[in-house]
Amino acid sequence: MEDGLAMIIARIKFSKGEEVKYISHLDLQRAFQRALRRAEIDIAYSKGFNPHPKVSFATALSVGMTSDGEYVDVELNNWQNGKELTKKLNGVLAKGIKILDCVVSDERQPSLMSTIKMGLYQISIHTKDKKYTLGINSRIKEFLSQDKIIEERINKRGKKTKRDIKPLIKSIILLNIEDNIISLEMQLATGSQNNVKPEIVIKKLVNNEETPIIYDFLKIHRVELFTEMNGKYISPIDLFSEKPGRENM
Repeated sequence: MEDGLAMIIARIKFSKGEEVKYISHLDLQRAFQRALRRAEIDIAYSKGFNPHPKVSFATALSVGMTSDGEYVDVELNNWQNGKELTKKLNGVLAKGIKILDCVVSDERQPSLMSTIKMGLYQISIHTKDKKYTLGINSRIKEFLSQDKIIEERINKRGKKTKRDIKPLIKSIILLNIEDNIISLEMQLATGSQNNVKPEIVIKKLVNNEETPIIYDFLKIHRVELFTEMNGKYISPIDLFSEKPGRENM
């Protein structure tokens, strides 16, 4: 989808549950395209030799993660009711994918991907060492007090690069400790401009060669994605609600 074009857009919020957490982003895109065809939604297609449906996702979710805050924009040929679209799609989508909200607007909109700035995540960590579990709050404070938090990566050319990810970590909050299970909430920069994966932050937080957490039991759930308007973080659905063309739900 091109930036700033006037068109009829259905902005859809959906969840990705346990049943489909191991499917790739490409498979998720295909599942949505099949559902749109099966639901007989009159969507727009690109022009040219190989036309494709005008469907644009906010940002890819890592394989193995679940979410209640995923978004997709679908360009429509004709105005359609958001409630009806929700009902039709939920009737044909694969188990584990559910439409939570849908609004339709004919106002000029920036692309969905370009607006995403932050993600809210809930994380469940199983540890091997109870001492580490009980000391996690102190570890979080120590971690966030560092001047820099350096992530080393290998780029596409095979060259090692470094970047400071501290500015990308908005907050880390301890929610609960139960036995050897730590529950955290993280607000992290997410989007096409700035992005840090929660699993990277977790590894830097642990910071131990003899990793005290059991990665097979690590659970990461994306609660919501946010865009920014007038200095405040709001959901992409609420961004639509600020437009006069929003359909009253």
